[in-house]
Amino acid sequence: MVVIKLKTSAQHAFPDTYSTIEEFYNDINTFEELSFEYCGQKYIVTYYDANLSVAEFNKPDSTQQFKSPEDFAKNFCIADTCFQDFITKISVLVR
Repeated sequence: MVVIKLKTSAQHAFPDTYSTIEEFYNDINTFEELSFEYCGQKYIVTYYDANLSVAEFNKPDSTQQFKSPEDFAKNFCIADTCFQDFITKISVLVR
């Protein structure tokens, strides 16, 4: 997977955090790929084969797949905390 980081004013127009889970749903449905950092670890989330895939950055063997953004938010957990519960604590790196 290749990640291209935008260096345009459009990228800087977006905040680097989310206030609500709905903001994440809107972004993933619009951009179909984003990366974020949480607890010092970077992750990439992307649509692949009609599923939402997430992996730790540069660790393709850590890939997990989910049926939808909602499924991801409820079932992707880090240290027993689900994404929907730490969404406001992530740093959005690339949309």
